[in-house]
Amino acid sequence: MTKSDSTESPSPTNIIKKLTAIIIKGNPKFIDHNIKADKFYKSIKNFLEALGYEAKFNNGEPYTSPEKADLWIGHSRGYLRLRFALKGTHILAFGSSSKNAINHPKDNSVKIAYPSDVLPNEFHYVFTKKMREAILAQSF
Repeated sequence: MTKSDSTESPSPTNIIKKLTAIIIKGNPKFIDHNIKADKFYKSIKNFLEALGYEAKFNNGEPYTSPEKADLWIGHSRGYLRLRFALKGTHILAFGSSSKNAINHPKDNSVKIAYPSDVLPNEFHYVFTKKMREAILAQSF
């Protein structure tokens, strides 16, 4: 029997489109080999996946556009990629000086204009309740 001859009912996973999300990382100078950054990004990805998203990372290289997704989250320098979001893409900025960014109250990046050589503090890599709430607000 071929796949097209199958009489099985479609499963809910075949009917419902899975939401997609791209987590756009910050400057590799500050996040490569940074345990706190790794934990931060993995926490966001795990949270998204628990909500049913298919989540991927993007390195946020300058003058690039991440792949199409339902939600883009730009962290730190990665928020600069948000300007390339297609119509209908929900966008969130975390850990940046962007006007609408969601930041930990003690994150020093709020006052940093990009590009910068100022080392972000440990609060720059804290996945806060407000960040989780912002994701939830975009998800339903």
